Amino acid sequence: MNPANTTGADGTTVYYGDLEAPHQVQVFLEMRDRGSRRVVESLLGTLRKDADDGKYVVKFHFAGMIDDTAGGSGSRRALSALGAAADAGQRQFADYLAALFAAQPFPPGYDHFSETPVLLSAADAVDGLRSADFDRKVTEGTYLNWAGVAIADFELFGVVGTPIAWYDEQVLQVVKEEDGPAVSPQEFLAQLPGR
Repeated sequence: MNPANTTGADGTTVYYGDLEAPHQVQVFLEMRDRGSRRVVESLLGTLRKDADDGKYVVKFHFAGMIDDTAGGSGSRRALSALGAAADAGQRQFADYLAALFAAQPFPPGYDHFSETPVLLSAADAVDGLRSADFDRKVTEGTYLNWAGVAIADFELFGVVGTPIAWYDEQVLQVVKEEDGPAVSPQEFLAQLPGR
């Protein structure tokens, strides 16, 4: 079973905006990755605005490499919870994505996203997300299998590491240097054709 607002061959890509938009921005993230957090904090608002304006659809792909290297299941469990938020709506998904990154455990080796109370607590910051249905899906791990397939599908894109973004087939710079700060919204938009 896949969450709402997903697409792709296995339904493992969460999208924000209209799939019929003329362009797409694909964003590759991992929930335990600090660079992914910085990029979401800097650029999510801009991505949402442009998607709301119909300029492109944003497609989110999620990795689970830190689960493999540091141990644990936090990236997968956080993604499962994001699936439950996608069922509630695109706005709730995007707001919850931001809330989870704001609550991201540090250092990444701390696997607090594997703990249901942490995932539910982050959802308190999202207007209209907490419900009996959402809480049940997070607690029961309704989308854990889906999250595992999504993480496996990540490798199909040939992307090494996170965060990365593409505009159609064009690779976009989203961090200034490896392990460095995210680009600003203005620097991001300047890379898009026609801007």
